[in-house]
Amino acid sequence: MGRQVLIAEARAGRPSDFDAPKSASTSHDHQAECPFCFGHEFRTLKSLLDVTDQQGQWQVRVVPNKFPAVTLAQHALTQRGISALGQFPQRPDGAHEVIIESPRHVQDITELSRAELSRIVLVYRDRLRYWATDERIGQVNLFKNVGSAAGASLEHIHSQLVALPEIPPVMAAELLGSQEFYTANQACIFCDLVDEELKNRQRLIVAEGPFVAFCAYAGRQPYETWILPRKHCASFENLNESDAESLAEILRQVVQRLQTQLTSLSYNLVLHTAPMAANCADYYHWHFELVPRSAQLAGFEWGTGMYINPIAPEQAAERLRNGGR
Repeated sequence: MGRQVLIAEARAGRPSDFDAPKSASTSHDHQAECPFCFGHEFRTLKSLLDVTDQQGQWQVRVVPNKFPAVTLAQHALTQRGISALGQFPQRPDGAHEVIIESPRHVQDITELSRAELSRIVLVYRDRLRYWATDERIGQVNLFKNVGSAAGASLEHIHSQLVALPEIPPVMAAELLGSQEFYTANQACIFCDLVDEELKNRQRLIVAEGPFVAFCAYAGRQPYETWILPRKHCASFENLNESDAESLAEILRQVVQRLQTQLTSLSYNLVLHTAPMAANCADYYHWHFELVPRSAQLAGFEWGTGMYINPIAPEQAAERLRNGGR
């Protein structure tokens, strides 16, 4: 039926900060044992990249994931479908990295300065550029899980990058839809969407320089937010340094506004960008999708692949505009 599942048994061994109810003492224990804090570098694998300050202290580290979902070095994964079971072809399966975004034990981007967040955004870009040179990789998936409801296992601020040899189904469907729209209209569907949101402003949350954020018109969860560049661009790797600061600021503003509406905010932040070798510059447009995890998926969602959203995006956007200042 086309369903794809990665079986990665090693992932079950990940440490977790969310297994037990928190108290002041358990929070302190988490920090004392946190593998991502400064001074605990021995708890992670050797750095792939260190971004340091003028004193030579790292501010952002990129390390291989100790509990990878995919790996270039091993072939332990299987692809399971309705009609077939078996090993992936004997070739590199991908790479799984962790981007540790601060030496301090902070939990969310709202606790970082604009300069710190800008630096992280540029590391995102640079890791995509790195993997773009590897012919074995077809798609890079960059994402951030914040909070236990969003699947985070450690509270220390971090993102993850998974490089895959193939384009995953969600991205393939998005590319196909974008291409079909372009063929029919000679226009980028995302550019049209940005223009429409800026014109009507009903779902608009905030605009920051070259970027815009609005509530998704068909959001899967309440307050689902998309962040896009106003100017057409297919690949996040093309982000320039002057725009990184604006992107950092709009990311921070969106999360701050969400925190005014959702207590104990958990969310997934996912980058959608053009595949490495795809010829889609005319019709694709990179963007972030930020999905708060406030509504639990149940039988209807699992059984149909459809979603029930109890808050209209226009109402959600109005709340975020008015209550998120």
